[in-house]
Parts: sequence; structure tokens; C-alpha cells
Amino acid sequence: MDYPVLAMGDTGQFRVQVPAYAGGQGRVSYAAHALMPGSSEDRGYRFVAVHCEDPGFTPVVHYENRGVVCSRIGQAAHPAFGMVVTVVNTGAADGETLMEEGLRGLVYYVGPSAAPWRIYGVQP
Repeated sequence: MDYPVLAMGDTGQFRVQVPAYAGGQGRVSYAAHALMPGSSEDRGYRFVAVHCEDPGFTPVVHYENRGVVCSRIGQAAHPAFGMVVTVVNTGAADGETLMEEGLRGLVYYVGPSAAPWRIYGVQP
């Protein structure tokens, strides 16, 4: 994963490496959350777009730019691929911002996984 450094109002991108999947049943989804579902804690970033480098995945931007998802339905295996997330600093604190479980994968019938993201904000 790349870690951007963004001043307030700046837009940048970070890339998340999604692991390969051996195949199975149901939906496969990989998400990056700017605000965790059900939480009102605002870290000052919004994820405004996502590019799923595997064409079999559908990109989705959550309501109010709270997060993004690459998702698909099907049993087929897929190779590792990248998600390119576009992020805007809407008022983040100076320095590192860490979201412990901000990157999540969900493979139905297997279960969830989570990893952190980091973005660095700079104040003028």
C-alpha cells in the first residue's frame, strides 16, 4: 500500500494490493473505509473514487464518500490485483492518521479480514 501525504483540500491516491483468491461461493468484496460503518468518528478524509484493476470487479463509492468497495458475485478464483483509492483531505490532523481496520476483505463462506491504512496530513 502507498501512503499519501495530503494538505487540507488536497486530493491524492493510494494503492491497496488485494490478495489472490482460490475460488469458492458467493460474493467477494474488498473495501477501504474513510469512516467506519456505524461510527461517527471523522478522521478528516473522504474516499471519493476507486479503480479496481481486475475488470471482473465492480467499483462502488459509499454514501457521503465514507468508503469504497471492489465487489463481485461468483465462484471464480482471481489473481492478486490493486485497488486505487482516491482520497481528499477534508480536515485531517497534522501528521499520521491510522485506521486500524480501515481495509477490509469479505469472502462470504470464508469470513472477514482487516488491515490498517495510514495517510499523512500536513497543515499550512
